[in-house]
Amino acid sequence: MIKAVLAKLKNDGVSGLITVVHDRFFPAQMSYYDSARHLFRDKVGLEIGGPTRWFRGGNLVPVYPDAARIDNCNFSAQTLWEGSIVEGATFRYDEQHEPGVQYVAEATDLSMIADGTYDFVLSSHVVEHTANPILAMSEWIRVLKEQGTLVLVVPHLNGTFDRNRPVTTLAHMIEDFEQRMPETDTTHVPEVLALHDLARDPEAGSPEEFAKRCADNLATRGLHHHVFDTALLIELVDHVGLEIMAVEAFRPFNIVVIARKPAGAVSNAKWTSADATWSSPFPADQRRWAAER
Repeated sequence: MIKAVLAKLKNDGVSGLITVVHDRFFPAQMSYYDSARHLFRDKVGLEIGGPTRWFRGGNLVPVYPDAARIDNCNFSAQTLWEGSIVEGATFRYDEQHEPGVQYVAEATDLSMIADGTYDFVLSSHVVEHTANPILAMSEWIRVLKEQGTLVLVVPHLNGTFDRNRPVTTLAHMIEDFEQRMPETDTTHVPEVLALHDLARDPEAGSPEEFAKRCADNLATRGLHHHVFDTALLIELVDHVGLEIMAVEAFRPFNIVVIARKPAGAVSNAKWTSADATWSSPFPADQRRWAAER
């Protein structure tokens, strides 16, 4: 329904209304952001993938208007989402800012960036596309300054074409890291082909077209290697040693975690224990919550 409305507006030549209409179906901003705004205001950050609507003004985590500059890293000079990408001062994320620096590199290898370069790192709908998420996040943490901030926006399976797939385990991700799993990994392809809900992914085309895209994943990166509920994302962020500051889940399909690179030891018991206080509108989270308590 939403896609049909947007397509009609675009065809009728009123594309300026598309963002306004679309945003009616999404929350304006996570409740935690106002108290965290100082972490981004006049600071310099790096976005992995993107640019993305979730970081624009009036959206989930409206970092773009607040930041002094945001650089970017994308895996290829040609992507399904951004089209052609040119390295240099070409990353346009906000009309009120000069472009940031664009890098073309794997999210798991940011060797062109020195340790402790950035005040914050942003990632929206990227980590599930990564064959080795712990390795990727280790790199994102490395380029953060001490006490720097990581913002993760990850799709919840209940609201996406992953809804029929099982949630990935943290143990599986740890095994991927220990085996130094490369982006050529095809472990999850049979499961994706069997359980991917094409009705929720019309851009994937026919089953034959989707299978071809999966087979060419190194070029397209459309494959979701891993499937998330909110608890798994919390477990992953805790495992890589970050201090979790906020967790919020939003219909129709987003989980948002804001975390900090700590100066010392950290405990995330507030988020990981049986007495954890986070809540979620998603049935899978509620079932898991009930089963573990």
